[in-house]
Amino acid sequence: MSTQVAATLPRIRAVIGHIPQRLKSPSIPPHRSRLEILRVLVTRAVREERFELTLNRAVETRPYLERILQLAINRERDDPYVQEMLEWWLMESDLHEKLYNVLVPRFRDLQGPFTSIYRLPDQRLPLAIDNRRELWRRYKIGILEIKGNPYPPVVPEPEDYSGNLLNVLLKNALRRKMQNFHQTTDGTMSKVEVKKEL
Repeated sequence: MSTQVAATLPRIRAVIGHIPQRLKSPSIPPHRSRLEILRVLVTRAVREERFELTLNRAVETRPYLERILQLAINRERDDPYVQEMLEWWLMESDLHEKLYNVLVPRFRDLQGPFTSIYRLPDQRLPLAIDNRRELWRRYKIGILEIKGNPYPPVVPEPEDYSGNLLNVLLKNALRRKMQNFHQTTDGTMSKVEVKKEL
């Protein structure tokens, strides 16, 4: 009889494009170019913990980064499968130590997701300049970050302005106005009641 030792990892829900991408390096075959791009992005995400890239690349990179973090958290460090995956996905060997000494203790007691994606305003960059016209291209930009990074938050916490001088003065003026309103309504109500009694 078998028992489940650890919960299975969820499947990666990223749609991988079927169109091969050509890199500038002719030594990499086109059918492998997408994986090479993803390797570079996963390595960069672990090294920097937050970076900007095009939104479609961020959406495509996130599940692979989540899987690397899940493998490191849920399995032993000397597991051969984990070692093989880390050797392939993390192109810099010093990132293995960062993964186990910094990121794994940070997420040990948390349930995923361990990453976040934010969308920034589109960037419009010149594509080509001819004699009489400029061609522009619009890029959708996103931020891929590992949660708990040392940088300030992308979406700042709303600030409390209740102690601001203007807000205190407005609050007191509103309170006085409401007190005067209640006093006048109480007085008019009593006059109306007196008329009813007559």
